[in-house]
Amino acid sequence: MKPGELLRVRVAFGALGAVPIFLAGWLGWVQVAQAGTIDRRDGRPVPLVASTADSQGWKVEAIPAPRGSVMDRNGVILSADSPTYEVRASVDAPRAVRNDLAKFRPWVGRLVTRLATGLVSDQDGRDQLFERHHRRLLAAAYRAWRVDLLPHAGRWPAGHRRNADFLVAKGVDRLAVIEALRSDDLSGDYPTMVMHLMQSYRRVFPDRELTYGIVGHVATEKVELPSGRTGVKSTGIGLESFRALKPQASGRRRLLRDGRRNDYFVAPVEGAPVGAVMHATLDLELQRHAVTLLADRCEESLSSRSKKYVKWGAIVLVELDTGDVLASASWHRGQVGSKSYPQANLKASPFAPYQSLFEPGSIVKPLVFSYALEVGALDWSQSYDCNSTHQTYKKLIKSLGRRRPVVDDHDCSELTPHGIIVNSSNIGAAFVGLQLSRPQWQDYMKVYGFGQTLGLKLPHESFGGNHRNSFNPKTKLRGFRANSAISFSFGYEMMATAMQVSRAYLRMFRGLGADLRLVKAVEIDGVRHDLPIKIGDGPHYKPEVVDAVRLAMLDVVSNDEHATGSYVHRKVLKEKGIDIHGLIGGKTGTAESSVRTYEGKKAKVRNASFVGFLPADKPRWLAVCVLQNDVSAHFYGGRYAAPPAVELLLRCQQHWERSSLHQGSQFGSGGQTRHIPSGMELRSPGSSGWKPSDESGAFRDTR
Repeated sequence: MKPGELLRVRVAFGALGAVPIFLAGWLGWVQVAQAGTIDRRDGRPVPLVASTADSQGWKVEAIPAPRGSVMDRNGVILSADSPTYEVRASVDAPRAVRNDLAKFRPWVGRLVTRLATGLVSDQDGRDQLFERHHRRLLAAAYRAWRVDLLPHAGRWPAGHRRNADFLVAKGVDRLAVIEALRSDDLSGDYPTMVMHLMQSYRRVFPDRELTYGIVGHVATEKVELPSGRTGVKSTGIGLESFRALKPQASGRRRLLRDGRRNDYFVAPVEGAPVGAVMHATLDLELQRHAVTLLADRCEESLSSRSKKYVKWGAIVLVELDTGDVLASASWHRGQVGSKSYPQANLKASPFAPYQSLFEPGSIVKPLVFSYALEVGALDWSQSYDCNSTHQTYKKLIKSLGRRRPVVDDHDCSELTPHGIIVNSSNIGAAFVGLQLSRPQWQDYMKVYGFGQTLGLKLPHESFGGNHRNSFNPKTKLRGFRANSAISFSFGYEMMATAMQVSRAYLRMFRGLGADLRLVKAVEIDGVRHDLPIKIGDGPHYKPEVVDAVRLAMLDVVSNDEHATGSYVHRKVLKEKGIDIHGLIGGKTGTAESSVRTYEGKKAKVRNASFVGFLPADKPRWLAVCVLQNDVSAHFYGGRYAAPPAVELLLRCQQHWERSSLHQGSQFGSGGQTRHIPSGMELRSPGSSGWKPSDESGAFRDTR
């Protein structure tokens, strides 16, 4: 070896020997002198420990927070968020199809077929669903690759996108589907595809058809963002609108990728989001009865040969001891969101008993009489000549010059207030109404809550109330007495919802400060917050006032052919074998109104309504039912609205006994124990021996 070559070899080997010395010195400097850190570009140290290397493989997934759940009073789920995944596919066109574009489109077709098959892997009879998924996925893949710009043969154009990212499905919540999409066969056949699963939630209503109007739903609408772009805003209808149900802060979960680039979880969720739990006052079993009874009654009218078919109906069941709404159901002819009712999807306008307004008619007479008796404007023992041909009528009513005469559906003689309620005499009610002053009528509307919110904070609530000119200071007293004072006394010139009528009777029985309640408690972060019961606040009517009206309402539902509730009494006795006189009290009502349709036209309608309570001696449950008919036909509350309300009260008592909330119940003013038979097949012993409670004895059939 020449001297020059030997020198070069020694220099090379010397340099190689210096490398480990340098590395050892550098590592010593980093590990010892710098305490195991190196500086980033921003000057912050990077710890050189094992976790630093591990963290390079970690990813963090944000876990969205679920909406809160709604449960009925017995813990049955009415609405909840179900975890779902949004599945996206990121696929690179493999080299084989890029080199020969004649193979590309068939390759995409096979890929889409495999994905569509995976999406229906948990379905039976899935041909139609498969076809829909296949068409959608094929269109999405073609858009992502811009296939319309690719030639049918040759090589992949330079600069054309090779990777396609497209949505496979939203709301995937079936394990079989997820397993099929991430199967080894699919990933093996398409190694260039990566499946991304992003967690989200889907709102689930296990009994949506029973709770649509009151529990509500979550609606989405497009809104303009400050940036000028269009976004999506979610709003709740019914109980779903409550702020406590809105999602809270999201959680985090760390994950790694396996050899096939599939994400897998190796750590629990950090700060796991937990939705609130709202305990509603609704009882799902009673809600089911309410929906079924109302729908059966309404649909029965559609199938009848007469023109007494129903346009819409509502029914409400309230527990008087607490103000809890146990059931709230609506029915409307036509489908949700139909052309006839375009607002139904957004506002659920025809589908909630706190939204549909009607003139209540004669069901307000017990409310008017109890108020008049309490303020000293009514003598319960006084008799009124309710014949329109007698001088009393001409002197007190006709002389006022009222444009529409006050008439009864039948001729009535002298009646006490008790008899006026049972007979449902409009003339008798007008006599009582004229004894109240204008300020007292204003106070009547206020204490019973007509025209006021229910305080339940439900969106799109209808308030109703009296006519806008009723209490106009410019209206002379004579004009007020001739129109409003008389009309108010039998439920005209005012609008209300079924839930407002329920609240009014709740206040009559339990105090003028009582209010309805839809939520019993809310659990937030595991802490239960009970909502107060608004019973007992405010002034109460004297017991003798409530008893006088209650006893009159008992005789409305009797076996006398002249009582306005005699039809439902005979019906229940015949079909169920139950004598409901002395068991259930109530008041029937009918009103003919002029309403404006969604098309802006005016139409005449008739409202048939009924208010009932049970037990008779100490009312605990109250039911209000209203049906609206849009044709000119005899349509009375005692015949149409009373049967479903009475049936619901009977079902409520059965449900209460089965639930062992109490053992036994006392019914009737005589103190005898009367249980409703479990099967409603046994006949109650004996007849109630009903007799007219007033001295006139002239109780006749009316509305």
